[in-house]
Amino acid sequence: MPKLVAEKIELTGLLDRSAMLSLLEQAAAEAIQRAQPLAVLALDVDHFKDYQDTQGLPQAEATLLKLATQLQAQLPAGATLAHLGADAFVVLLPGRDLAAALEQAEALRLAVQADFAPLTISLGVAASPEGRNWTARALLALADTRMTFAKKRLLPHHNHSWAGTLPSDWYARLDVQPGFWPSI
Repeated sequence: MPKLVAEKIELTGLLDRSAMLSLLEQAAAEAIQRAQPLAVLALDVDHFKDYQDTQGLPQAEATLLKLATQLQAQLPAGATLAHLGADAFVVLLPGRDLAAALEQAEALRLAVQADFAPLTISLGVAASPEGRNWTARALLALADTRMTFAKKRLLPHHNHSWAGTLPSDWYARLDVQPGFWPSI
């Protein structure tokens, strides 16, 4: 496991989970105050443990560093990429609605697919409703749940972005109800 240095993951130099959550809370407060959307992408490298087991830790770490660099280069100005650890990342997209966030997720997915084969990523996409009450943690939880759905339930081969409706029983894991976001 990479060491944490000043709220950054040493391996990638990206914000860690704690720093990302703090930044997400700030971005959420600003988005609510300005009645603007905020999008979150949760992404995970498909089958990364298997890759690490076959390629070895040094190669796996080099790949994660290259992946982080590639993802960062693909993001628009104002976006933030955080490395939660292992093979999990989060992207904060202030001012982006669900459609724009899904478009960004697909661009990231396709770039990784092209440059890192056989590795792929699965993404979950969530965006706040403009002018409605919501929490940063609920938004992150929805993105993470959608990522899990894309990775484990959508299709057997992973490598998908998902921003659509989840089965009703998936909402039991969240602090929100179906219909909380008009775009769900």
